[in-house]
Amino acid sequence: MFSGAPVDDVAEKAALFFAAQGYHLESGTKTQGVYSRGSQAAHMVLGALAGLKKFNVTIGKDGEAVAVVIARGMSGAWGGLIGMSKMQRAFQELITGLQGAILS
Repeated sequence: MFSGAPVDDVAEKAALFFAAQGYHLESGTKTQGVYSRGSQAAHMVLGALAGLKKFNVTIGKDGEAVAVVIARGMSGAWGGLIGMSKMQRAFQELITGLQGAILS
């Protein structure tokens, strides 16, 4: 939750953060879309070693504040325990980095 900024400003900061991390908007819009990094084809062949990551992002008003909701777009289970561990670590790093980017 963030206060004191319009939804579009938060969405733009989020989009810039994702781009700086190597993600691209795969589908949707900046306020409701899927950001991904890596190759689906490589993921099918190499599993956890391919480094495919997807996150569903929704940004909108929640009362007087702006809510940013991020959900994993994939579980990492395809890569077994290694894939799940990498996905959890990437998710935590993303949350921390995005908070800093939006607050700056």
